[in-house]
Amino acid sequence: MSAIYHFTTQWHFAAPVDRTWSVVLDIERYPGWWKNFRRVKVVKGDGKSVGSVVDCEVRGSLPYSLTYAIEVVEAERPRHILLRSTGDLVGTGRWAFSEPAPGESLAVYYWDVATTNPILNLIAPLARRALASNHTQVMANGYAALRPHVEAVPRKL
Repeated sequence: MSAIYHFTTQWHFAAPVDRTWSVVLDIERYPGWWKNFRRVKVVKGDGKSVGSVVDCEVRGSLPYSLTYAIEVVEAERPRHILLRSTGDLVGTGRWAFSEPAPGESLAVYYWDVATTNPILNLIAPLARRALASNHTQVMANGYAALRPHVEAVPRKL
């Protein structure tokens, strides 16, 4: 039986929502910015439009990596993008972007997935907190890594 996880992560930025969308969804750059993303490869499309497929390998602080593919099943720039995950993580992810105040943005990620790794599923009842904490730390690392890029003021030419 698969262990099912439901995570919600909120990131607040001092930047317009369109810029936040552009940087947060620039997944190909994640390995250079976000240390937990070991590998990202767009195998179909641009990674942001319907039908795009992206292969990912992520490693948190626990001694294992997760390899999965995400497919964009719905996208409405700059408001939301819906993803389907297959591989070590099966389920859905959704980014929702909003503008709580002029020049500010909120990016909320909903990650509803089940693990397919038999070892993770075996230890899940005992290690659920550790696995959830690992996810929280990975997302905190992502916020710290992406925030300077989102909030950078573009140079005028």
